[in-house]
Amino acid sequence: MSYHQTIYNLLRGYGLSEAGALGMLGNWECESGCEPYRVQGDYQSSRAISKAYVAAIEGGLSTREKFANDKKGFGLAQWTYFSRKDMLWEVWKQSGKHIDSVELQVDFAMRELQGEYPGLLSFLKTSEAIWDCTDRICREYERPAVNNVDARYQAALRIRAEIDLSGQSTVSQVKPEPESTAEEPKLETWPPRTIDEHCSGWAEVWLLQALLKCHGYNVLVDGIFGESLTHKVKQFQSENGLDPDGAVGNMSWSKLMERR
Repeated sequence: MSYHQTIYNLLRGYGLSEAGALGMLGNWECESGCEPYRVQGDYQSSRAISKAYVAAIEGGLSTREKFANDKKGFGLAQWTYFSRKDMLWEVWKQSGKHIDSVELQVDFAMRELQGEYPGLLSFLKTSEAIWDCTDRICREYERPAVNNVDARYQAALRIRAEIDLSGQSTVSQVKPEPESTAEEPKLETWPPRTIDEHCSGWAEVWLLQALLKCHGYNVLVDGIFGESLTHKVKQFQSENGLDPDGAVGNMSWSKLMERR
């Protein structure tokens, strides 16, 4: 299951033409896979890093300043710049929704278009050319480091073939659960398993690294539990009144998830 139909329906509800909505979907498919909880660099099928990132925000571990300044793309459009993420935080706090709500993020994108890109928005409401819509969104709104508009256009065409273009269908808005693989085991329990330097590749290691980053530690999120990560774990444990043994068990997990 994907968010394609839901996003399309919402965009059409805001007045975008069929081509405008598909152009936006093609861009977001290449940015985030149209996953509103996706954080930059999370290529795991389990999306453990993204889930930890969202949990840290909604659990109070990440502040507005930290979220706006971390330079990590987030959400459907992979919002990255300070001013855009800062405003996304404000809209989220005012909305009463979850920050990874697809409705919230589509609404935020429309606010950006209305406020900063009125000419583009007008075009997206009237154009019948998917290529032109995809191209302008890429160049004017997304502005990626690599202008891969053809890939975004092809994504738009693929999505067009799978959805109801009337924009009226009723679809479930439950988050899709990615399938786990042997290489990237899915995190299924809380608290997670106890881990140490012998557990590289476990989903819990990715979660640990993401949570440490949310606490301000300079940690590479790569799934490797090596000497550097052990040192950071011991540092965190010492600073939080825990036995600095380098093993992450129930007490360490609880501290990592604790609201500050």
